[in-house]
Amino acid sequence: MACDARQCVKKFNHLLISEWVMIISFIFLVITTFLQVVFRYVVNLSLSWADELARYVFVWLVFSGLVVSFARGEHAIMNFVVDRYRGKFRTFMLALIDLLIFGLFVVLTISGVMLMKVSVGQSTAGLGIPKMVVYAALPFGSVMMLIELARAWCKRLTDTHEG
Repeated sequence: MACDARQCVKKFNHLLISEWVMIISFIFLVITTFLQVVFRYVVNLSLSWADELARYVFVWLVFSGLVVSFARGEHAIMNFVVDRYRGKFRTFMLALIDLLIFGLFVVLTISGVMLMKVSVGQSTAGLGIPKMVVYAALPFGSVMMLIELARAWCKRLTDTHEG
């Protein structure tokens, strides 16, 4: 049974979720940083919570942006390694790289969930938000990346079988 990538995307649009998280994170980051600069240099008053919020929002921005950039093919890639090879060895190398990336994000997902469990009951110093919320960015981004990798594999398989 062939995997239909379009059907996979219709069932769960992980990219849309990641894009919205990225957009909201970026807006919060810009507003928080702008307020911090204005208050520090114009009002001569430092906002104690702004630096912490910007840092944690940036973490969410990175992990949601990772998925979006990978899906669009805008991530850092080392083509010079794979472009040297042709045929079956190239296909093998691409599959090996995909498998290693998949393994990395499985480990990151598990580690992120473990980190969230350890942080139960802890809160951030300045804002007092649960650290689980901050640490949830790691498994969120990792799971979304695993979904994107599976979608890319489905697409590659259907393209291989059709072409």
